[in-house]
Amino acid sequence: MVNARNRYELPVPRDALIAIDRTSSPAHIGKLRNAVDFLVPQNTPVLAAADGVVTSIKTDSRRGGPNMMYWLDSNFIVLKHPKGEYSRYDHLAYKSITVRNGQRVRAGQQIARTGMTGFSYIPHLHFHVFVCKSDNIWAEFDTLAVDGFAASS
Repeated sequence: MVNARNRYELPVPRDALIAIDRTSSPAHIGKLRNAVDFLVPQNTPVLAAADGVVTSIKTDSRRGGPNMMYWLDSNFIVLKHPKGEYSRYDHLAYKSITVRNGQRVRAGQQIARTGMTGFSYIPHLHFHVFVCKSDNIWAEFDTLAVDGFAASS
């Protein structure tokens, strides 16, 4: 297991957090083995876990549910951080993203709200930190373990 080198804060407000789940998702295997689910109510603010630059967003999906047919329907944000690391935030609410591609964000800044888009059984924020293994960040990546999360500032 390879650990993230950057420091990451909680990507949701601590007072909204119901639980942190690292093990129960059937999708957290293979390249996603180090992903983390933050169980929170729908419409919870999503916070940047570290300073970074927005590299990808998807905000136009209204579809989601407990079926793999919804896998590609997740609204998401990808941030690029120092040391070659990226973070990804999934299952965001329709049109809730408040940042744009190329925008610099600060740790703790609200970037979206949680929803139920994509393959999702219960309201939560899917989060993972990853590094690219080629120019194709969608297929050639590996997730990194994040040992702990600091409280958001």
